[in-house]
Amino acid sequence: MRLLPFAAAIAAFSLLAPAESHANGRFPIADQLVVDPKDPSHIVLRTTYGILESSDAGGAWSWSCEGAVGYGGTQDPAIGVLGDGTILAGVFEGLSISHDRGCSWGFVQDPLTDEYVIDVSVHRDDPSRGVAITSTGKGTDGFHVILAETADNGATWTQAGTPLLSDFIALTVDVAPSNTQRVFASGIVGKSFAPAIERSDDRGVTWTRTYLDAAYAKFVPFLAAIAPDNPDRVYLRLSGDPVDKLLVSDDAGATFTEVFTAADDLLGFALSPDGTRVAIGGPKDGVQIANTADLAFQKVSSIYTRCLTWTTAGIYACGNQFVDGFTVGLSKDEGKTFENIYNLAEICPLECGEGATTPEACIMSWPGVAATLGIEPTACGGIGAGSGSGSGTGGGSPHELEAAGGCDCGLGSASSASGAAVLAGLGALAIRLRRRRDRSGKTR
Repeated sequence: MRLLPFAAAIAAFSLLAPAESHANGRFPIADQLVVDPKDPSHIVLRTTYGILESSDAGGAWSWSCEGAVGYGGTQDPAIGVLGDGTILAGVFEGLSISHDRGCSWGFVQDPLTDEYVIDVSVHRDDPSRGVAITSTGKGTDGFHVILAETADNGATWTQAGTPLLSDFIALTVDVAPSNTQRVFASGIVGKSFAPAIERSDDRGVTWTRTYLDAAYAKFVPFLAAIAPDNPDRVYLRLSGDPVDKLLVSDDAGATFTEVFTAADDLLGFALSPDGTRVAIGGPKDGVQIANTADLAFQKVSSIYTRCLTWTTAGIYACGNQFVDGFTVGLSKDEGKTFENIYNLAEICPLECGEGATTPEACIMSWPGVAATLGIEPTACGGIGAGSGSGSGTGGGSPHELEAAGGCDCGLGSASSASGAAVLAGLGALAIRLRRRRDRSGKTR
């Protein structure tokens, strides 16, 4: 992907920064879906108009605005769900967390205070455990990249090991299910933005860096998955222009082999629960399936794929409502057919008990969201009807929300200096991440 001059890059990256406004003007799509590891009926969906949840496997969906979670503008936060239903969202301001299924959110404090949490990952062996990685710009001092971890469903967080070298701009993180001491991070390095993988075999105490071959110098790397039974097998998605690629490593990231070249964007990746099958997809490639033994992909569907998640219930796919007739579908025959489980207009504001912060934070935004998605004013019992300006999805400012209860966290805001450092440090990278779609291709 061609780079623009640095000043232009700064301007472009500002479009990704947190915004206090109530509208982001984005096309309404869903692009990351996470299923609760202990309660498969609990599904969390990231969209361009907020965070959605279902407690009945997609029968009904509740909406929370971006501002209630603690972000805005055109951010696409990495989301995860821990073993007790706690929801994680990595944003510019830090790690936002909800212990009550979205009714209240708060920011984790140390070691993630004022850090840009760029990715999160929940352990598949023990979902009460999870990790988060930062990519906080420090101006001329490079980037502050640390691994934080929890072992108690997000109640407390500590730094794992030591920071990575400051020339590394982290993008994704994952833990090997069969060896939780092994952690991988993907990112780019230095002024040339060289794609690289960092591996730790001692939970972040030491890190080993591997650069990708020169043939992939213009690509940006995102971890897709680590095999559930083999800590040496790593799937890596490369974002490029005009096409994306899928690589695989069988030596813990030391070397990679290219196994698929997409027709355009490769937005979906999912391993079957037993790790023997793999699904990939994109708007032009549809859904493609292969055995992990040979990775010989066969197209099974033409869905305009924007995300894939494979559970024991089947394969969930984010589609294009206006092309596929659904926003989220579920396939029980490995992608050949999909059952519609969510249409754009089938949401209502999240309802919570007394003292919850989310409903109040989102009341001003709901009329605009309802109008954008074509939801009738009476469809949700008049909730939010006629309230506020109806000008979009931003919600209340995260700086004005109180801390969520039940955790050692609060909704303190990141400093303006930290935000400026992020903008300055990541500016040129933004041009190369113009589609901002790294999370949709990662297995959780």
